[in-house]
Amino acid sequence: MAAILCFDFDDTILLENSTRLVFERFAASEWRALEADYHAGKLTVEQFNIAAFDLIEATPEELAAAIVEDVHVRNGFLELLDWATWNDWQPVVVSNGFDFALNAVLDSLGLYRIARHAGRTRFAYRWRVRYDSPRGVEIEDGFKLSFASAFKNAGDCVVYFGDGASDIPAARLAQAVFARDTLLERLAGHNRPVFPFETFHDAVAVLDKEARGWLESFSSTTAAGA
Repeated sequence: MAAILCFDFDDTILLENSTRLVFERFAASEWRALEADYHAGKLTVEQFNIAAFDLIEATPEELAAAIVEDVHVRNGFLELLDWATWNDWQPVVVSNGFDFALNAVLDSLGLYRIARHAGRTRFAYRWRVRYDSPRGVEIEDGFKLSFASAFKNAGDCVVYFGDGASDIPAARLAQAVFARDTLLERLAGHNRPVFPFETFHDAVAVLDKEARGWLESFSSTTAAGA
C-alpha cells in the first residue's frame, strides 16, 4: 500500500489556469465556441482540450515561456512536498492540462522526479494532444478518474487536492479531500473528510493532525474487506 497525495494542477497547484492561458494567448477564436459546448455538457473536458489545442499557433518554446512567465505556484507547495517526504507520502500530479505546462512549472522548482500525468502534446504539422489512462489506453473522458481508480485498485490510500468539476469523480474515491471552489461546493455532505484550503500551509496543518489516523482507518478498512 502506498500513501499518495494526488494534486490537480490548474487553479490548485497554480493560482491561475495554465490551460486557459494558453488558449487565450495562442488559439484561434473558435476555441470559445468549443468552451461553450463544454459548459453545455456537449463535450467532456478532455474533448474540449483536444479540439481547442488543435487551434493553437505557437512554437514549443513560446508555449513553455508563457507558462513560466505568467503563472504562480500556490504558497506552501514546496513545504507540503517536504512534509510528504518526511512522512512517507508520495506526491503525484494528475491534470487535464498539458505536459509542457506541468514540466515547465515543476522543473523550474527543481521537482524533476515528481510523478506527473497530463495531456501528452506533440507537433506534427499542427498541435495534437492525447490522454492516456494508466494502462496506456487513449481516452476522451474521465482522465483523472482513471488514475484515482488505478490507485484504489492497487490498494493505495489517497488524499486528493482539487478545485473543479472535473475533480469530483476522482475526489470521491479518496480517503480525504482538500478542496476549493466548485469541488468544495459539490462535496458538501460527502462521507469522507473534506477540508477547504487557500494555501498549502493550511493542508500541512491538517495533515500533521489527521494523516496518521486516515492511514490507520484505511488500513483497517482494507484489511477487513480482504
